[in-house]
Amino acid sequence: MRHPIRFALAAVLVIAACGGGADQSGDSAAAGTTVAAVDPATLDPATITPQELALGDSLFHGLIGATSCQACHGPDGKGGTVAPDLTDSTWLHSDGSYGAIYKQIETGVMQPKQYMGVMPPFGGAPLTPEKHRAVAAYVYRLSNPAK
Repeated sequence: MRHPIRFALAAVLVIAACGGGADQSGDSAAAGTTVAAVDPATLDPATITPQELALGDSLFHGLIGATSCQACHGPDGKGGTVAPDLTDSTWLHSDGSYGAIYKQIETGVMQPKQYMGVMPPFGGAPLTPEKHRAVAAYVYRLSNPAK
């Protein structure tokens, strides 16, 4: 009987960590903040700001919002058994460019190539365009540190 309880608890933790709720940060478009959607092809890594990286770091680590990328990719982004390493130059579902990472966050990974975990679009949580760009910038910088 203990195994079904463990399984249920594990399922709840994974759903919560991957964003099983609404954005609780209070800055959604409904709250009056609107940011124009971004064309991934126009994203230039030279435009990444320290403020975007800080916001992306907070989102990645689940400090704000309803998602936590670290739950699957690890606190340092080096991956694990569920999701791949984001700090190296190997990209399984894109070319690893800033725009491609932005698009991958948007579409998610519903058919993983090597890992057992799927990634729902936007990590399973609503992201404003500003937060979407920030987490993409943070993930881009994990594998492409600024020089």
